[in-house]
Amino acid sequence: MFSSQVKQINKDLAKKGRAIVSIGCSFVQGQGAINDEIFDNYNFNASDLGEVLSLQANDKDVKQLLDSYPSLSVNHSNKIDFTMMEYENSFVYQLANHQYKEKYVPINLGQRGCGNRASIKELYFNNINWNFCKEIIVIYCPSGMERFDFAQDQSTEHFRWVCMWPNNLPDSDGPRKKLWDGYKESVYSDKHAIIEQIAHVQELLTWCKAHNAKLIITPAFDRRYDKEYFQNELAMHVDRHGGNELGEYRNKRMFEPKNLFVDYYLEMWPWDKMFYPYGYETFADLAINQEPDVEDKRETYWQFQGNRSPLGYITACSHPGQKAHALFASALAKHIKELKNG
Repeated sequence: MFSSQVKQINKDLAKKGRAIVSIGCSFVQGQGAINDEIFDNYNFNASDLGEVLSLQANDKDVKQLLDSYPSLSVNHSNKIDFTMMEYENSFVYQLANHQYKEKYVPINLGQRGCGNRASIKELYFNNINWNFCKEIIVIYCPSGMERFDFAQDQSTEHFRWVCMWPNNLPDSDGPRKKLWDGYKESVYSDKHAIIEQIAHVQELLTWCKAHNAKLIITPAFDRRYDKEYFQNELAMHVDRHGGNELGEYRNKRMFEPKNLFVDYYLEMWPWDKMFYPYGYETFADLAINQEPDVEDKRETYWQFQGNRSPLGYITACSHPGQKAHALFASALAKHIKELKNG
C-alpha cells in the first residue's frame, strides 16, 4: 500500500467508520487484474523483469490508454503502470464499492511476492487510523506455506519485505544465496511451514480480537490449508541427516509416536473461519473452474503463464482476472450476509 492511499483511507474511515480489509500476496493485491477490455484489445506477455505484465503497444496506443483510463500512469521505465487499476479491480474494492455500494472502505494490504509473515504485519506498517472503525471485516487469503519473509532494510514505502523460497536462487553468489540455501537445507520442511502458519495466524487472531473484527479465511492458491494435511505433517519427524546439495534429505521422515502437541497445534488454526467460495478450496480454484475448456481443473494456474485463459478468469501472469475478483467478491458478500444473519 502507498502513502497516498493511506491518506485517502483515513479520510474515508472518518466518514464511514466501516472497513473491509484484505490480507495476502499478489492474489490479494490484484496483480494482473486489469480491465478485461484492455486484455481483449492489446497483447500482453508475462515479464521476467519483475514487471507484472508486459504490454505490447506502440506510443500511440500507450497515449490512448493513458487518456482513457485515469488510474493508469507511466513508471520510471516509461511503461504503463497498471497498479492502481489492479487495486480498483481487486476483490476487496469490488466487494466494498459494488456489492456494498461504498458503505465500507476497502483496505487492500496485499503484497506482491510476499508470504504470510509479511502480509499480516502490514496491519501495523501502514498509518491507518483504526480507531475510526465501528466495524471491520478482515479477509485473509494465505499465500504459499513455503514462503518466508524478512524485513527489508532497503525498502520503499510499499515493498517493506524480501521473501525467499526453499529452492535455488538463480544468478546470485552473494550472501542472499547463502541465506536461501540455509533456509532450503537447514530450516524448511513441510512441518516447519505449518508451524509457521499457525504462529502467523495467532497474530492475526489477536489483532482481530483487539479490534472486534470479523475474520474470513480463503487460501489464495495453496490447497494445503487442510486439517487432515496439517495433522499428518505435524505428526511427522523430520530427519535432517545425510541428503544431497538440494536439501532433499528433509523429506526423509517417519511418523512420531502420538504426542500431545499435534492436537494442540492443530486446533490453534481457526478452522471455523475457513470459507470455500462456491465450494472451491482456493481463490485460484474458483477462477480456473469458470473455464469450461480447461480439462484438468486441478492443474496449476501457471499453465496460463504468458497467455490468458480462454474466458479471462486467469491472466497472462497467471493470476485471477477482473471477472474472477468480481466472482469472489460476490461469494464473499453472500457469506458475510449469512454470518450476520446467523
